[in-house]
Amino acid sequence: MKVSSKRNGKNNKGFYIALGVCLIAVGAAAWTTYDSVTNYTTPQTAQSQAKKTNNTVSGIFVNDSSRPASSAQVSSAKPASSVPASSAPASSKQEVQQTEASAQTFSFPVSGQVTQKFSKQPVFCKTLGDYRAHPGVDLSAKTGEAVKAVADGVVTKVANDGIDGNIIVITHGSIEATYCALDKMMVKEKQTVKRGDQIGTVGVDPMESLDSPHLRLIMKQNGQYIDPMTVLK
Repeated sequence: MKVSSKRNGKNNKGFYIALGVCLIAVGAAAWTTYDSVTNYTTPQTAQSQAKKTNNTVSGIFVNDSSRPASSAQVSSAKPASSVPASSAPASSKQEVQQTEASAQTFSFPVSGQVTQKFSKQPVFCKTLGDYRAHPGVDLSAKTGEAVKAVADGVVTKVANDGIDGNIIVITHGSIEATYCALDKMMVKEKQTVKRGDQIGTVGVDPMESLDSPHLRLIMKQNGQYIDPMTVLK
């Protein structure tokens, strides 16, 4: 009888242990099922929100109202200009053409003839006793004779450079003219002159003092030396 009681106690303990294991297994299965369902439904909710906004930044959904408009939207929102696009450039071109046209007529600065032509090749210089290029033209004139502006322009330089003597530089549109070896200089820098205005008088050319009195005229166009006789009329 005692042996039977012990066996029944052991059987009862085994039953409760098995029951506990079953309950734990059921609980774990229930938790796993709940977690799976939660993970399954959450992305669907996020995806539905994404479809509403169509905007994500690093996984964060952004409201459309806070998103800046695209460049296409901004450009389309700008009011159309009432002035044709080509009007401003055309006006600028017209002004440039008018400025150039005002400097197209060039007259001689003195009344004399050419005594030394423009030459990029070395020519003999009696005063210096050597050969060198002559990037200008010498026009015969009497010492003290009036020197006139060859065209409308603006005085950009009045100085003595020690080589060409007293010089006056005037910008005539795209052409820059340097009047060399002057005696008197009768204009100031930034002064506007008209074609035929007296700007100075003929002096002695320090580089060509052994030559007969003359005015040396040098011209550049776009920074390049040109023959003044190609524009003087």
